[in-house]
Amino acid sequence: MAGEQRHLHTAGDEDPFWRLWLELPEPWKGPVIGDGIDDWDRITENGDRRIDLTGLPDLIAAELAWMAHWQALDGTRSSVLGTNQFANILRRAIRDNHPFPISIRAMGWETAAALQRWFYATRWGRLPPRGSVARLRVIFRFSRLALLARCTNGPWWSLDEWHPRCDPRIPLAEHEPQAHYGCSPSKIGQPWLREAVKWCLGTQLEVGTLRWSTVSQERMRCFVRFGRWLETFTDPLDVLGDPAHAVQLAAAFRRWDADPANRLLRRNEKRFAGQPVHPRLVNDDLRAVAELFAFVAANPAEAHQVLGPHPWSRVTDAHAAGWFRQVSRIPHQRELNDEHYVDDHALAQIPAALPLLGLGRREQMLVTRGDGQQVTVDGFDDPQAMRMILLQILTGRRSGTQTHRRADASLSG
Repeated sequence: MAGEQRHLHTAGDEDPFWRLWLELPEPWKGPVIGDGIDDWDRITENGDRRIDLTGLPDLIAAELAWMAHWQALDGTRSSVLGTNQFANILRRAIRDNHPFPISIRAMGWETAAALQRWFYATRWGRLPPRGSVARLRVIFRFSRLALLARCTNGPWWSLDEWHPRCDPRIPLAEHEPQAHYGCSPSKIGQPWLREAVKWCLGTQLEVGTLRWSTVSQERMRCFVRFGRWLETFTDPLDVLGDPAHAVQLAAAFRRWDADPANRLLRRNEKRFAGQPVHPRLVNDDLRAVAELFAFVAANPAEAHQVLGPHPWSRVTDAHAAGWFRQVSRIPHQRELNDEHYVDDHALAQIPAALPLLGLGRREQMLVTRGDGQQVTVDGFDDPQAMRMILLQILTGRRSGTQTHRRADASLSG
């Protein structure tokens, strides 16, 4: 524990973090950070306040310094108050011989929050205020994820938290609309399932089978729901058992997945509890599980190397086929007629906000919401989508394969 060993350069000579430390600008190495840094008052959230890391274990002080510098490069303000508060917590823990991990990378949010509660309880006899908790959480969100990503020797998908903002190794399309969103494989409760999902989705993303939008906003959520369903089992590994039972298990998952109570867990989602789950959403979950089984079955040697012999060696194509069989066919239903598939009000709103699609992510535009209120919105950096919609408006045609294929050629010349 860090309370027993403060100087870790010797133990950390082979730590990949020290490569990052060598690249850190000298003024950011501390232990007091702020002097000699240009535009410090613009970089930080607290004016001329300095970050004070004196008295901390060398490794933790260096990690916090790197994280503060990363925040400045990321475009967010360095968390001076949060970092200083956490430094005070660690100094008191050292003084009182209260144990804590030897590095920030080994210290998850729950551990840091527990340290903060201990600090407030022993010093002031109360729980930490909400603002202090929020400041500490800022440190343990993006900057810590960025630190973990750069100190990981394995592939990016081996991490339990994925965020393109923090890990530039994550493959993105040229105009990825969801690049500012992350996802959390850590929400999948079963370790054996989580590791397989990370390998499968990471590989599909790298080879271009899936895009980041699909992985982060759809597939990962599908597997989180699948994992929660497995928690209802006495033995979750039954799902990898006899392939003859795959159809029955998939049917049971379909029934569970179609219940809104099993899908709407957030408080702001409860208002949709009375609405039925669309069959396409259930199909998405079934298809995701079936494709995972098919992926593992099609790559047995790689699966053995990445996941080990147990329990995935039992999966066969028959498991995947049983789950694919439960994907229902949904008849196509035309919801809008040919003449008025976009009404006049919507048609007036679309061109007004159309430039927003083409603006860069760092550019902003003032738009009017449906309630008449004007708000400032960041650009989506997707000029191709902007041109495609403009082509639809100019020609009066609906979106289709031909429109998508010819949008650039029709408007770029």
